[in-house]
Amino acid sequence: MKLQYLRAFIVLLAGLIALIINMKTGREVTISLLIVLIVIVVFYFIAELVVEILQKGLEKAAEKDRELEEQRRMEERSEALKEEKESEAADVMEEEF
Repeated sequence: MKLQYLRAFIVLLAGLIALIINMKTGREVTISLLIVLIVIVVFYFIAELVVEILQKGLEKAAEKDRELEEQRRMEERSEALKEEKESEAADVMEEEF
């Protein structure tokens, strides 16, 4: 969802650049529009690939973050259990004396 407008931005930017180049070179309107149409179609597919690759990368990064967070929680739990066991052992030792 973070990348929902990226595809449109890439396509519109490519179309704008093609249009400006066609205006500077003085091409006819019909040829210019045909070139812009081709650029838009080609860059739509390129943008689609870019968005897919970026989404997969973001998903992998999010998954790795979740795994690290879970691992950190497990370590905290094990440390808390160790401290609890040590305090219980100390209490038992104090009761014996």
